[in-house]
Amino acid sequence: MSRFDRREFLKLFAATAGCFALSVSPVPFLSGLRPANATAGLYCFPQGLASGDPQPDAVMLWTRVAPLIGGSSEPAPSSRDPIDVVVQVSEDETFTKLIVERLLRAELATDHTVRVLLRGLKPDTHYYYRFFAGSDATPFVGRTRTAPARGSKRPVRYAFLCCQNYEQGFYGALRRLVNDDIAAKPEDRIEFVLHLGDFIYEHTGDVPEDVKPARLVGPMPDGSAPWEPDGTHPWWQRGGQTPETLADYRFLYKTYLTDPDLQAARARFPFIHTWDDHEFTNDAWQAHDTYFGDGKPVPVRKLAANQAWFEFIPAILSDAPDFGGVRSAAHDFKSSKTVDTSTAIASLTIYRAVQWGALLDLVITDLRSYRSAPVMTEEVKALVKGSPVPPVRIVKLLDAGRTADGGKPPETLTYGSRELPNPRRASLPGSHMGADQKKWFKAAMKSSKAHWRVWANSVPALAMRLDFSNLPFAGLETGYLGTDGWQGYPGELRELMAFLKDEKIANVISCAGDYHTHAAGLLPVDPDGETLAASAVEFVTTGISSGAMFTGAERASRNSAFFRRMVLIEEKDGRMLENFNNTVVNGLRAGVITNYTNSVKIGAMFRNERASPGLSFVDSNSHGYGLATVTEDKMIVDLVNVGDVTTDAGPDGAPVLRRARFEVEAWAPGGEPSLGEPVFEGIPSFPHQVPSA
Repeated sequence: MSRFDRREFLKLFAATAGCFALSVSPVPFLSGLRPANATAGLYCFPQGLASGDPQPDAVMLWTRVAPLIGGSSEPAPSSRDPIDVVVQVSEDETFTKLIVERLLRAELATDHTVRVLLRGLKPDTHYYYRFFAGSDATPFVGRTRTAPARGSKRPVRYAFLCCQNYEQGFYGALRRLVNDDIAAKPEDRIEFVLHLGDFIYEHTGDVPEDVKPARLVGPMPDGSAPWEPDGTHPWWQRGGQTPETLADYRFLYKTYLTDPDLQAARARFPFIHTWDDHEFTNDAWQAHDTYFGDGKPVPVRKLAANQAWFEFIPAILSDAPDFGGVRSAAHDFKSSKTVDTSTAIASLTIYRAVQWGALLDLVITDLRSYRSAPVMTEEVKALVKGSPVPPVRIVKLLDAGRTADGGKPPETLTYGSRELPNPRRASLPGSHMGADQKKWFKAAMKSSKAHWRVWANSVPALAMRLDFSNLPFAGLETGYLGTDGWQGYPGELRELMAFLKDEKIANVISCAGDYHTHAAGLLPVDPDGETLAASAVEFVTTGISSGAMFTGAERASRNSAFFRRMVLIEEKDGRMLENFNNTVVNGLRAGVITNYTNSVKIGAMFRNERASPGLSFVDSNSHGYGLATVTEDKMIVDLVNVGDVTTDAGPDGAPVLRRARFEVEAWAPGGEPSLGEPVFEGIPSFPHQVPSA
């Protein structure tokens, strides 16, 4: 019997959705899988390769193959024919210790993407992988690793990041992450990257008028009609589109994944993903878009968005293990002949948990698919017209629905001289997670035996407010800086924080994204209670390339001298100091007086400690990522700011403007977390830096 037959090695799989499950064992190199006389230059792997969701004994690998246009290095339009692909996995970078060499088939049905679930791996081990089509190989070798064994108590180090708008900036922050990791000592290297969503942005041309696009996505295969046909906006906005079909969403992923810095990061680190809104539609909830007015259900688009995410993001879903006795609800994409809101949402479930040794459990949530309708509808916006931000009072009352005011909600909402019949008087309280996911989340948190629990939270739970009620004679109410995140669902957040407190679940850290700012603080049970009893700590990472929060605030302030004083301090040398950080954390009076006096010390005398309850740090003019180091005694978090990303930093990566380091000491069950002041490397953020005289 030949060696090939004895090992029953070569198997050609035809699995649903292009996912292959392989058990591994040491194997000899079988050159017959890649014929020596095969012609090179027929295929390419234009989106690189990736790995995801490492387990102690498993990991998901991914790539996409495409035929080449004859005689060129450009990928051809997708072939209708299947393409045979060989995957190799080795314990060393030179591939002398092969453990897998298998022939797979990339099908048109999955846009020639390939997902390979490797099982039978050793825990806490690096593996190297690559793909071949004929004699053509992936442009570089992938590197992944498995999670530590369940009882491992060694320190853990990971990165967390989000928000990578292709047109608004370059990915120099990712190259910085990769380069720093290569230069680091082995014990200081990153083990995985937690991606908190907005991997793609579905609306092209969404670049402000005063900012030149970094690069353009280009026209979609189908796509909506251009949004600005009248010629009154910049040329890049006039061509803006939104996706309509599966081909459009695939096109976006394929375009984003041509970026060399993104490819380098996905090749070096295994990623653990959730999504936010832009993988489907801006400010998404369930299967609704929100582009015009209150939006409408678009289940066909939701189904297409889910399928594209599943095809291009390596994640272990149907094969995700149960967690501490809590059954996993995650499952792979399932198509449906009947497409409505419920079937579109049910086509893919991604909330799940990943264990990383004895120190760390990751609880990964989906905060878009199951949330209830937002309370700030067009009629409510009309009621509070004139308020710079959504008033806290109105949002909390509407969110509570029929439970407001102890079960006696008002029949009428009032704001100033205007009134509105209460549209949510008979409604259930708002929910960000949905009932099933919330039940799972509580069970996962309660059953976790790890020393630390990290909540992969795509949107911030930290309070971010503007305390207009503290301004004398303004006649305005304190409001939220946006309600698309947890600030739009304050009742459920309070319920979850109370659950952690009541169940004495300690050492919970939320890693969040979405707001395009670095931020840090404590999560109290009730941010408006008499005392701030905290249940968790949150770190918010800024975007990789999406427009910074400060940039948007500065742009909005240009027609208001008062608001401009809240937002910035203009230095004599032309620099702008980000007074917005100060205003959000310490209150409007502190911000305005700091501007007038040019003195942080004087401004601090007017600080409102409850301006944004629990919030202690904001670096709003930022691009970058977060780094976390987890030990038994503490968690150390660095919020890394690389500054401007509107120009391509090249292979050196974007230079680091500053790192803000925080330490969180482990706290006992029934105790409370604390968070000290940041320690800076590089130029401190304002107001930690003192303005010149």
